[in-house]
Amino acid sequence: MTTPKQSSGRNILKNGGWLLGGKTVGALLSIVYLAMITRNLGPENFGKFALIFSFAQAIAGIISFQTWQIIVRYGTRYVLEKAKDDFAQLILLCLMLDVLGIALGALLTLTAVFGLAGYLGWDTAYSLKISLFTIVILLSTRGTAIGILRVHDRFRDAALADSLVPIIRFLGVGIVVIIGGNIDRFLFVWAFSEIAATIIMWIIILRSLPLHIGRQNWRHMPLYYRKYPDLTRFAAFINIGSSLRLMNQQLIVLIVGFYTGPAAAGFFRLGHQLGQVVARIADGISFAIFTEYSRLNQSSGSGAARSMIGRTMRATALSAGLLLVMLLLGGKPAIILIFGADYAPAYPLVLLLGGAAAVQVATMALEPVLMTHGRAGWVLIGNAVGVCSMALMLPLLMPSYDTIGAASAVFAGTVITAITLAYAYRLLVKNEMQDEG
Repeated sequence: MTTPKQSSGRNILKNGGWLLGGKTVGALLSIVYLAMITRNLGPENFGKFALIFSFAQAIAGIISFQTWQIIVRYGTRYVLEKAKDDFAQLILLCLMLDVLGIALGALLTLTAVFGLAGYLGWDTAYSLKISLFTIVILLSTRGTAIGILRVHDRFRDAALADSLVPIIRFLGVGIVVIIGGNIDRFLFVWAFSEIAATIIMWIIILRSLPLHIGRQNWRHMPLYYRKYPDLTRFAAFINIGSSLRLMNQQLIVLIVGFYTGPAAAGFFRLGHQLGQVVARIADGISFAIFTEYSRLNQSSGSGAARSMIGRTMRATALSAGLLLVMLLLGGKPAIILIFGADYAPAYPLVLLLGGAAAVQVATMALEPVLMTHGRAGWVLIGNAVGVCSMALMLPLLMPSYDTIGAASAVFAGTVITAITLAYAYRLLVKNEMQDEG
């Protein structure tokens, strides 16, 4: 007979395996097409490309409600109980949040782009190009679609659809390099890859899952919303939390670019990208943990769920250590071999930002657990404390150390966030054990 412990472990390995496969494909292909782009554009133009992409990603992250987390948290019970109408109502609610986010993001994009144009010397054509690219990225949101697939244990379909993004980029970059590469053509490849993956993901959902959405009515949306009295708080916390994490990912690239120029931003972006390769792979396991922990906590109780998290954290700590060893021993030779000697200055950034990624890998199970238990506030506090620490260090370190100072601030902020989340998890476990005793 299969125990809950064995079943949950197998589910994480199975679901995480699909996500891990997709993330691994993406990570490996990203190194290849980044090598082609960096060699084709050179440090200065690659920096400009990185700034435009980071701007779009920052806007998309700021307005994202992370609706996949909402579906996993509130929809798991509906799927287990086969409450199809309730689940359809939740889907409509999340789609409404996605549409609201796109509208807010488009407004924010136009305001920010044309507000910065005079300061940064952008002409009208260039500003329109950035705005159009960002709006396409906004329209490519896949939060609700990903949540639907994950809550139905369709991790394979989600992984296959997501794998299309790096595959299309790889093929597109290859074509662009052959016909003559420039920033505009690479931006087109990036935008097309996002839109194509979104369309295919929804085709998979509509063809394979009976969602019963036709039975619902948009006019009854306020009634659906009132069924979740804590939804606003939960959505706000995860939105603010994801926005804060952007400081360590996209906004910091913009800050570096505005302060030190496009070439430095390109080095920083490259350092962050390489440092995040393993972290992005680990995200696949984290997503599987979130879904399986929600299911296990509902069906088998908190004790079995805690046991699963303990085993997971031991494995992720080992993975983090291996990541650091790989960066220390092979980081600089790999950069020169893959991207060229012009990008050797990115090596110290790879070490620092890779160290930050290793910390994220080691503690990646904490955030899903806190979210599942409705402790989104602690996740928000953890990210806020880390970002505030980083923001305080930036003006102290960047004037003297430029990009190294910025990367050091990111590393310190990530460590502080991890410590805060670990403390929150310890309090959660302590309260659970007191309740059980």
